Amino acid sequence: MKKIFIILAIIFFACGCATVPKKETVTLFKEALYCIDGTSYVPASVIIQNYGANYSWDLVTRRLEIEKRGIKAFFCVGTDAAVVNGRPYKMGAVTKLYMGKVVVPASFMPYLEEVFAGKRILTPQGIKYAMRTVVIDAGHGGKDPGTMSPKGIKEKTITLYIAKQLGVYLRDEGINVILTRDRDNFISLGRRVQIANERNADFFVSVHVNAARHRSVNGVEVFYLSDAVDDFARATAASENAALQYEKSSFCAFKPKEAVAATLWDMLCTENRAESTDLAESVSQEICKALGTKNRGVKTAKFYVLKGAQMPAVLVEVGFLSNKEEAMKLNSIRYQQDLARAIADGIITYKHRYEKTDGFTR
Repeated sequence: MKKIFIILAIIFFACGCATVPKKETVTLFKEALYCIDGTSYVPASVIIQNYGANYSWDLVTRRLEIEKRGIKAFFCVGTDAAVVNGRPYKMGAVTKLYMGKVVVPASFMPYLEEVFAGKRILTPQGIKYAMRTVVIDAGHGGKDPGTMSPKGIKEKTITLYIAKQLGVYLRDEGINVILTRDRDNFISLGRRVQIANERNADFFVSVHVNAARHRSVNGVEVFYLSDAVDDFARATAASENAALQYEKSSFCAFKPKEAVAATLWDMLCTENRAESTDLAESVSQEICKALGTKNRGVKTAKFYVLKGAQMPAVLVEVGFLSNKEEAMKLNSIRYQQDLARAIADGIITYKHRYEKTDGFTR
């Protein structure tokens, strides 16, 4: 019986090696790393000991703060983001809580080493900020037609063509493009931003068409996520958020699991909001310059499709289907191509400025 138990124990541990952490020796910390599901992790205690840092642990929010000489690094269990000196970074893997220990992705440690050593701050990849991947979201789709013109022109049809054409132009510029939809199908608002988060996108751009009660209203406006500052912005948000009626469960209840700690999430949103504003300005200016349409400016509103984005995100309203003249233009393939080209130019212009900076440090 004893021999059978020993044999079963050996089989158990042998089969479990893919999920049970194993130890590997590394020279950076002169300690053992954990390998969990193929990803190497460093125990927080090892980080603190090696850097001689102070720390605090919040059991409720599961947030770890490591501090050395005024430099603070925040990690939150369940998120793949860290905040160092007020700036968010993607680590490539989530911070975990394993057997009562907080463990941090080892791939982030060389960067943290440079920060605590007082060297020039670089990104975790050791390069300047780069805009590599953009998720383009064609508003509405499938059973959700979006807004419609008096003659029956559907928003979902216009946004899909513009999004696909925009993808072509950006790929020609060497940018990796991911479309939330490439055909006339319905995708929930929560799933759209989830796609961007899962693919570690650098930016999220959602394309929409506007409508207003007064048919004389026309022009282009670009939004980023925040509280609406005027009645028109609130009305626009309400119109676009109406897609919630097509979902089985309300997106109002959606809470990104990455937002376990409110403090970390707020810092990420604050940083992204600054970059979203700059991206929105660039896109708005390029569209109006290229097409001569009215610039209604950059605005803020609570769009659910932008909620939960872990990256800078904007929503582009390319015109008004409620305006007869603008609806005719928006229904033109040539005009849709011109819009896509102008949005692409705005993104590329912003990309060049962005990559010359450390993420617009403020």
